[in-house]
Amino acid sequence: MTRRLLPLALTLPLLAGCDPQGLDLYSPKDARDYVRSCARAASDIMCRAMQPTLAAVSGPVSVLLPNMGDDDRRDALAQFLAGRGTTRAAFRSDAALQAAFARANIFPVAQLRTGTLRTLDGTPHEVACTVSGSDRTPDCQIDTLRGRDFLHDLKPQADSLYATFTETPGQLIFFPF
Repeated sequence: MTRRLLPLALTLPLLAGCDPQGLDLYSPKDARDYVRSCARAASDIMCRAMQPTLAAVSGPVSVLLPNMGDDDRRDALAQFLAGRGTTRAAFRSDAALQAAFARANIFPVAQLRTGTLRTLDGTPHEVACTVSGSDRTPDCQIDTLRGRDFLHDLKPQADSLYATFTETPGQLIFFPF
């Protein structure tokens, strides 16, 4: 009996140290799958907003999402919206505003490359990509944002997901819309 309880006794302390929202062992296969997965979190307003636009786009995409937690993304979006005189609640109920956000942060290409690339909203962005580190993950400067291809190890896939970082504190972590 003790031999059967030993694995359970060893597993419980491990699970106790996990995030209270659950242990996430899912690996997305592409950017659309990643966005679908993160949209399941009630607090991830950005992923939810991107879903309809991604569903309507055929072909490859490169998605930009801030490299931060759901709550931090929600707060960054709220701050941006407040500057435009609106709220998160208004954003959640306005499909056109959500689509504008999505189109401003999605490129219709499988992977970013150095040059001038346009997001779905037609805005041109200067992109400079280099391969860095031992993992050979592309690191791109996209105007004022820096992004690393989070799904690079899953290549050859059709889509890319760039986790964005800012160079200066307080800077907008996604493209305005």
